[in-house]
Amino acid sequence: MSVGRFVAALRAAPAPVIAEVKPFSPAAGDLIGARDVAGIAAAYAGAGVPCLSVTTGAWHGGRPDMVAELARTGLPVLRKDFIVSQAHLMQSRDLGASAVLLTCTLIRPRDLRRLAEAALALEMTPFVEAASATELADLDLPEGAVLAINNRDIRTRETDGGGIERSLSLQAQAREKAGAGLLVSASGIETPAEARRLMAAGFDAMLIGTALMGAGAGIGDQTRAFLAAAQRCPVPQA
Repeated sequence: MSVGRFVAALRAAPAPVIAEVKPFSPAAGDLIGARDVAGIAAAYAGAGVPCLSVTTGAWHGGRPDMVAELARTGLPVLRKDFIVSQAHLMQSRDLGASAVLLTCTLIRPRDLRRLAEAALALEMTPFVEAASATELADLDLPEGAVLAINNRDIRTRETDGGGIERSLSLQAQAREKAGAGLLVSASGIETPAEARRLMAAGFDAMLIGTALMGAGAGIGDQTRAFLAAAQRCPVPQA
């Protein structure tokens, strides 16, 4: 199976950060302010991120057409929404998404496997998100999927204050499930120091939204600070 654009970009990146456009956070409130989505995407691209993400769900203040706005940067785009059907997958592809979120909390394991395979057939990467040991235990991922640990709980509308300790505690189990696929820590990453800890712990990539969006006019500098912290460790020469 060929590697999709989303995975290829993360594997090739010296700092595998997925920068997210999130219009609204139930915990932090409005994150866009007077800015526009295209301008934020351009700032991320200018800082050097390899991939973008956008939350298109209504409870994050998003819209499906935001995918197309981000895709115009030329970077691979992850659509984060409650994707639960073939119709959602096809809409995501037509909007220009390179990857789609599939959430274990919402989707039964057998249905998740079916949707993941359908996404791959449409040449999109399934970005499968788990938030507990139980969800990980039930997973059956196809080759080509990305496995992410969600550091926040969508059942509380992500107001639980979760952080990277969830990723760190589940890393060994998640790595076994991910196999040769990419393992991502997603959301709740607040500082460059935390990004550095995740890379040192063996995560392949990370998704950061609120910590970047909250920087306001300094979003470019904030993104570059996270990229610097998320640099891959050099392989020692023999």
